[in-house]
Amino acid sequence: MRWLKLLAFGGAAALMWRATRRRPAPPRQTHRSETESDYRRARNRVLVLGGGFAGLAAALALDRELGKQPHTSILVVDRDNSSLFTPLLWTVADGRADPSDVVVPIRAFQRGRRFHVLHAQTLGIDLEREEVQTDAGPRPYDYLVIALGSVTELPPLPGVREYARVFRTPADAVGLRDRLIDAVEVAHRTDDPDERRAWLTFVVAGAGDTGVELASTIYSYLSAGLLEEYPWLRAGDGGLGFRVVLVGRAPRLLPMTGPEESEYVQRALESAGVELWTGTSVLEVRPDAVVTSRGVVPARTIFWAAGISAPPVLRDLPTEHAKGGTLVVDEHFRLPNRPRVYAVGDVAWAFDSDGQGLPPTAQAAMAVGAHAGRVIAAEVLGRPTPKPFRYVSRGHLTLLGPRAATARVGPLLLTGLPAWALWHAYYLYRMPSWKRRVTLFIEWALSALIGREVAQVRLAEPQTAVVAGPTPPAAAAAGGAQTSTAPSSG
Repeated sequence: MRWLKLLAFGGAAALMWRATRRRPAPPRQTHRSETESDYRRARNRVLVLGGGFAGLAAALALDRELGKQPHTSILVVDRDNSSLFTPLLWTVADGRADPSDVVVPIRAFQRGRRFHVLHAQTLGIDLEREEVQTDAGPRPYDYLVIALGSVTELPPLPGVREYARVFRTPADAVGLRDRLIDAVEVAHRTDDPDERRAWLTFVVAGAGDTGVELASTIYSYLSAGLLEEYPWLRAGDGGLGFRVVLVGRAPRLLPMTGPEESEYVQRALESAGVELWTGTSVLEVRPDAVVTSRGVVPARTIFWAAGISAPPVLRDLPTEHAKGGTLVVDEHFRLPNRPRVYAVGDVAWAFDSDGQGLPPTAQAAMAVGAHAGRVIAAEVLGRPTPKPFRYVSRGHLTLLGPRAATARVGPLLLTGLPAWALWHAYYLYRMPSWKRRVTLFIEWALSALIGREVAQVRLAEPQTAVVAGPTPPAAAAAGGAQTSTAPSSG
């Protein structure tokens, strides 16, 4: 099947080459900085909280319409200086890409544009005073776009907040690999078959998009990568093998998609070896087991992907809230009785003009953010308000492991290798950085030819160090000098 992989990557390369055949754009004007006093003096101060998909889409739409308007300032506030391209986070988790390859510096979007960036944490929002508190000081606003994204919602079930792991950031993706390596290493050294089975069992709670792709990624990384280094643990080589159990409360996988797509995903995961426990609730998480309504699963690792909620900073806002603390908005994503305050992306409890609920996807967030930007620009420029937002999906993609995926494009449903190739080609094309596109393509091709990354990287754990000098008397009395776990430079 190696030639099929090369054919798929060749197709993706052809798409990239064709994209480069466009006429070169005229050179853009160099970005100019803005001081805090410049922002405060502006007649129209548009403050965008969050530099994710929705926030950047709003900023870019505002820049197109208002960037050349005098006395107007567009300021994006984000705690990081980079924007995470979430859909490609799976290729970091399965050992085919590096964490830095799925983030793009926000300031890279400023080239030739006139919106500005404040690297700061949002601490509070005062709707009455029309001011936002940040750790870089307060910022007033005339128009506010809230695009702070979401956080994983951990319910108050016994043990969930103590033992369940989440998956949202590049550090989480590397942490997933580290956890799988730790579990396999412990399973390798234990002689107790029950203990070994528990360490080689991995539970994913939540059977939506995130849960399905998370379970697929864990299975893929173990079967096609990590266990190549531990063949004696494989079921077919005398070992007990490993288990991946996907638990979901809904009666079927991917409840927000159509039955045909859901049924194919179920067949694909079951044929790969993933156990599917649909219509099942998690009741308790213990250090060595997961208790569900269907039974107890002896397991040392559980990942939680069963819901999102609004960030804590929005919970106390004096406005109408919906499920998960999200903010209720009108047809133009404005807060009730706050015509100059907008909520976009995951923080909004939103519907389009057809009454359809908007999915919590990057595609929908970008469309909503751009619409909010156009509505604000129309008001500033005195133009008619755009028509209410109507969401038109470009399709739905789900990665299911090596050479396996689904791709819904209009009425057409692609599966298997063609969908897998389309998944990679589409997201590679949508990555807003040519440097990242080239790097990702090379890394994916190398992983297909020479294997995935299986080295352990402790990104989230601080290293210890000691002060250089003579051995302390206490250490000498104990029979040796202290040592450092930090890597040596020599």
